[in-house]
Amino acid sequence: MSDESKKLTRKLYAWEVEEFTPLFGNTLHYDKIRIHESTSWPDTIDRLGRKLKGMPPPTKVLHNAMTLGNHCYFPVRLPELLVPLGYPDSYKLDWLVHELTHCWQFQHIGWKYLLKALRAQFRDKENAYEYGGAEGLIKSRQKNIIFKQFNPEQQGNIVQAYYLRKRKQLDVVPWEPYIDDLKGTA
Repeated sequence: MSDESKKLTRKLYAWEVEEFTPLFGNTLHYDKIRIHESTSWPDTIDRLGRKLKGMPPPTKVLHNAMTLGNHCYFPVRLPELLVPLGYPDSYKLDWLVHELTHCWQFQHIGWKYLLKALRAQFRDKENAYEYGGAEGLIKSRQKNIIFKQFNPEQQGNIVQAYYLRKRKQLDVVPWEPYIDDLKGTA
């Protein structure tokens, strides 16, 4: 059995906590989170969910992660060290940020986050993750929409996009009010 296929359950690495603390501040209990790697069932659930929603099956290379409470399940291994932007595994950090947002949701509203996420996925299908990008965030803020008013998948994508843009040293101004909401600083 290759290292890539060996199941692994672990706490967040110290570098992950350090890397993601600027996003979540002290509003995420990192010590409660467990990462489960090389777990195939999230891909199986995704294929079933797509079938139930009348969506086409995923491509063979498309994987799905799932977060249940404080447990993040990935069908692949995540990097053991912080990888530079542009490396093949760097996308996994963005993916982890999205899933950690679901942990944050669980820690703040309980299992209700999962019901809201499933409702958004079944109602909006592929669009469940869409929040309108920078322009959508600016328009939403003008309407006094705060972070918690987005569905759980949109929230995950907002935090993920902010993290990726910050790593790339791109403009993050439209995302900042929502990250402030997340951290409770607004």
